[in-house]
Amino acid sequence: MTLAELRSYYLTMVDRGLHSTTIQSYVRAWRAFLTWCYQEEYTPVDLPQKFRLPKAKRPTIDVLTNGEVQQLFSSFDTKHLSGLRNYCICALMLDSGLRMDEVVTLETEHVHLAEGYAIVCGKGNKERMVPLGNRSRQMLARYLRRRGPVDNPRLFQTSQHTPIRQSTVKQLFRKLKKRLNIPRLRAHLLRHTFATRYLENGGDMYSLQQILGHTSLEMVKRYVHLTHQKTVAAFPQFSPLDRLAR
Repeated sequence: MTLAELRSYYLTMVDRGLHSTTIQSYVRAWRAFLTWCYQEEYTPVDLPQKFRLPKAKRPTIDVLTNGEVQQLFSSFDTKHLSGLRNYCICALMLDSGLRMDEVVTLETEHVHLAEGYAIVCGKGNKERMVPLGNRSRQMLARYLRRRGPVDNPRLFQTSQHTPIRQSTVKQLFRKLKKRLNIPRLRAHLLRHTFATRYLENGGDMYSLQQILGHTSLEMVKRYVHLTHQKTVAAFPQFSPLDRLAR
């Protein structure tokens, strides 16, 4: 293998339209393999040292506006059990930052409404505790009363009393974005909105990291730049000198 072949492979991935982070994952894989080949003397040249890993473009994080959030939650007919269920699904994503899979696999016994938290199973089967807002707790309590007892542990059920799947949530959001005319609406957008609003409303990065279940603080820092404008506007109330002058 030659350096020219590695560069050709990289350009082929670019031409295929792969995302820069996806390309980085591929490049890291063969860099690790070729480094091992060099260390074990299967190759005479340390090719990874000659091929610099291209930087991935950091995608711009989009969030819902307050008007869009209000529009979303006003669209659910909570008089019907399915509408109430869908309201609660979106509330857990927007108000507690849950991933789609975490909502789908959430178990009833892990929802502690009186105490105001839920225990979710995230990536790598790691459990964490997430807080629940007052409105979410009210709607979840109403949903549980209406749903009644079921034969399986999952919180959210279909009309046939079977656990919902990810396809259920994906279909829900396909219908919502068409009905609400919000083309960018998707499940993960609610999680992004939660993280951004949490910081805007005075939450700190460290507690946000715990709520979101990120192993690295770098993942949380993506949301900081979105709060810059509001931070500047609200700074007088935090400024030491301005507070002394009051």
